[in-house]
Amino acid sequence: MQSPSIFDTYNHTELLQACAGAGIVVLPSAERTDLIAYLEGTSEPPELGEVDNVFHTWRHGLIGFLNEHWREIETQITCPARFLRATVNQNSRPCFGCLDTKVLDCLIENSPHVPLIDAHRLLRRPVHK
Repeated sequence: MQSPSIFDTYNHTELLQACAGAGIVVLPSAERTDLIAYLEGTSEPPELGEVDNVFHTWRHGLIGFLNEHWREIETQITCPARFLRATVNQNSRPCFGCLDTKVLDCLIENSPHVPLIDAHRLLRRPVHK
């Protein structure tokens, strides 16, 4: 019989957020039991490359857009991207700590600027079969 976990009451989204907060890179399709095991340290998450998640291209686009327009928008940023150019606790990849749904939310909130964001995306490498 498995012992109770502090993560038993977490739903799937909360588990994904906890993994992101702990710096554990997982696919959104990961099983609930696997996410709990990764958080508890009883199992290692699989190695994932950047091409495993299509939202990573948009994360790169958002970061590139932020860097290009930093002077105009730095005082308006309230999310972790505010640490993109911080002198203390700088985070050069702030969008990678956000859930995919948050990336989508950022794109929707900034829909007039999507063409500018898109210009900074790193396109996925083609998959050869």
